[in-house]
Amino acid sequence: MKERWQRELPKQMLNMIMTEFIATILLILTGVYLLIGTIFYFPFIKKGVHKIDGGVKDAPLFMKILIFPGTVALWPFLLRKVKKGASL
Repeated sequence: MKERWQRELPKQMLNMIMTEFIATILLILTGVYLLIGTIFYFPFIKKGVHKIDGGVKDAPLFMKILIFPGTVALWPFLLRKVKKGASL
């Protein structure tokens, strides 16, 4: 007959493995999201941002660098705005 600790050990190991698996999947999905956002940034800066805000046309490089993190994080919303052609 198995002791109590021998029965609970596989359950604890399974919980630990599942937690690591879920964490790995979340990290991979976050990485893919950020990668898509980074790829989206370059065409957005060239053409898309002008559809949203016409005043950006003559903006300095500093401004374009400054909006990089926000563009990467909010790329789905910005993509929707560019497709609509609506202004903020």
